Amino acid sequence: GDSQSHPGKEQQAAGVGILLQIMMLVLSFVLGHVLRRHRFYYLPEASASLLIGLIVGALANISNTETSIRAWFNFHEEFFFLFLLPPIIFQSGFSLSPKPFFSNFGAIVTFALLGTFIASVVTGVLVYLGGLI
Repeated sequence: GDSQSHPGKEQQAAGVGILLQIMMLVLSFVLGHVLRRHRFYYLPEASASLLIGLIVGALANISNTETSIRAWFNFHEEFFFLFLLPPIIFQSGFSLSPKPFFSNFGAIVTFALLGTFIASVVTGVLVYLGGLI
């Protein structure tokens, strides 16, 4: 759009974007709590949050206002890695029961090493082929 002529509008859009992201975060927490309260285990919390994100993203793509809502949802990798990812990892580690984890430790380590190796080889081959093309 015309961001040069309206510098305040860009700031306002950023504010609305932050507000929308916080609202989505709160909505996913509330949804997770409701799912746990009603013992509805068919939809895990992470999937519910993903669903909320998909719906809001679809709505943002459909609506086409003068300052596009898409600009509000600027995805900042640093913000994700510093503030959103650690609580997710901590929560999944915190809610893990130790007995089944340690009884299956061999299989988990095997899958981790094998999976990492296979993923590395596949990625390397794809990058190599991409370089040739």
